[in-house]
Amino acid sequence: MAVLHNKHLRRRVMLRPVHTFGRHPASSRTVLQEADVSKLHAVVRWNGALWEICDQSRNGTYVSGDKLQPGQWRVLQMGDVIRFAASQQAQWTVMDLDAPCVCLFAVDEPSQIYVLGPDENLLPSANHPEVNLYRNEDQWLLDRMERIDALSDGDCVRISGRMWEFVQGETLDATQEVSPPDGLLDAQLLQFDFRLSQNEEHASLDVRVGQQVISLGERIHHYTLATLARQRLRDARQGVDSPSQGWIALDNLARMLGVDPPYINIQMFRARQQISRALPPVRQPASLFERRRGEIRFGD
Repeated sequence: MAVLHNKHLRRRVMLRPVHTFGRHPASSRTVLQEADVSKLHAVVRWNGALWEICDQSRNGTYVSGDKLQPGQWRVLQMGDVIRFAASQQAQWTVMDLDAPCVCLFAVDEPSQIYVLGPDENLLPSANHPEVNLYRNEDQWLLDRMERIDALSDGDCVRISGRMWEFVQGETLDATQEVSPPDGLLDAQLLQFDFRLSQNEEHASLDVRVGQQVISLGERIHHYTLATLARQRLRDARQGVDSPSQGWIALDNLARMLGVDPPYINIQMFRARQQISRALPPVRQPASLFERRRGEIRFGD
């Protein structure tokens, strides 16, 4: 979580494990606009214990007034001032030197960092979540309730009106592309089997993909999914057209389940997280559930 601050530009940058500075966007993680800055001017890296910088330029890189020798690494210290070439505008002060991590970095002031754990990150708070971020195998995912998106380093995420930058501060193995056997992408082959106890205090779920059965065990959120599925099936049997089937007001659903409305969001995030982790990427349901203003239903 090393952070550099440019007072003149009022800009903060969080360093990646290998971070390049320069004028050319193709070769530089942080692009500098000054004319005397080289296409690839300098590299900062995490060596496993410390942050260090190396000059790669024609016009020089300075750390706290000392000109770096080309090709030689220098360890950074708190409060160091890094200057790329001669421009006073290209001065950056070292504000933080913690080890790299996966986090959200606030784009606006005041600068804040939210370190992400791999299992679940309900934001802006665990009690009133708008989104859930979590790692699924070699990919970080952003669940917005309406949809789920893959996250890449540098993506911006808006949460409660505030913009955050997703910082991938760890090295993930390349994701292997696997082509599914013929027919496995057919949505009709994805089936949800709910099992409820007679008093409906226990709910478990199996997901069937073709001939494969994936048991997801007993969870509280399975009963919520089953309640939504029942409503959709009930409407379908009564001849309600597909776009109108299964919608339940969130307040009504909360009363049916005996929980507060914000807890419905938490259950839905956790249900989709569990299912997305259990199924291979090529077999993910297109829409586990759908939302519109004040209402929710089981997906199609």
